[in-house]
Amino acid sequence: MRLPALTALALAIGVASGAQAANLIQNGSFNTLNPAGANAPPSASGIEVDGAFGDAGAVTGWTSAGGTAYNIYFYGNGSEAGGLTGVDAANRWGENGQRPNVNFTGDSPDGGAYMVLDADPGFSGAFSQSVGGLTVGQEYDLSFYWAGGELYDRTGYQTSQLTGTFGTSSFATSVFTNSHPGCNGCVPPGDFSGWQLVNFDFVAQTTTQTLSFLAVGTPVGNLPPVAFLDGVSLVAVPEPAAWTLMLLGFGGLGVAIRRRRRLAAA
Repeated sequence: MRLPALTALALAIGVASGAQAANLIQNGSFNTLNPAGANAPPSASGIEVDGAFGDAGAVTGWTSAGGTAYNIYFYGNGSEAGGLTGVDAANRWGENGQRPNVNFTGDSPDGGAYMVLDADPGFSGAFSQSVGGLTVGQEYDLSFYWAGGELYDRTGYQTSQLTGTFGTSSFATSVFTNSHPGCNGCVPPGDFSGWQLVNFDFVAQTTTQTLSFLAVGTPVGNLPPVAFLDGVSLVAVPEPAAWTLMLLGFGGLGVAIRRRRRLAAA
C-alpha cells in the first residue's frame, strides 16, 4: 500500500471517528453566560438562574423553569471547596450561605462552571435545552457528572437524586442518602456524594427533542437537598457496521505499516 493510500485511509477513519464524537449539547460545561443575564457578567459565580429571579435564560443554551424553582450557577475553579471562600449566590431570599457546604470536595472532572439544582419538591424546577440535528431511529449516548449534597446554610436533608427526560424517554441517577444529616450548628453538617459520571442511551424519536434535568430529594421543607450537574454530553452511537469498517481500517493500516517497515529493513 502506497503512502498516499495510507494517508487517505487514516483521514477517512479520523473523519468518521470525529463525526461520531460530536457533542450535540450547547454549552454542556456551563462556561458561558448570556450578557443579558440580570445579575452578573459571564465571569461571575453564584447567580440564581430561573424565571422568578429574571434570569431563566442566563446560562447560554439552557432554560431554567420559572415559578419557585431555585437553580444556581457557579463558576468554581475550586474556590467553593470547603464552603469557606466561595461566593454566596445572589438570591431572592436575602440569606447568607448560598454556596456548596463544607463537605464539597471541589469542581467536577469537567472543571470550571457547574449547576446546583434544588431538590426540595417545593422549590425544584426543570433545567432544560432543546436539542436539534437528531436522526430519527439513531441511538444517542447521554453522559454527565452529578453529585448529591447541600448548601452551606442548609443541613438535615435525607436523600437527593437527579432525574430527567430526553424527548419522551426518562432517566434517573441512583439515590444518594445522607450518611450524617447533622443539624444546624453540627460539625460536620451533612454529606457530599462526590462527583459521579453516568451514561444513558436513547433512540431519537424526532429530529428535535428537549433534554431536561430535575433534582428530586427528601424531605420537603427547603433544607434543601441539592443535585450538582456538570459536563453534559450527547453523542451519536456508531452503528455496528460503522464500527466494523473502522476496525477493519485500523487493522489494514497496521498491516500496511508493518509491511513497509519490513521492506525498509530488507
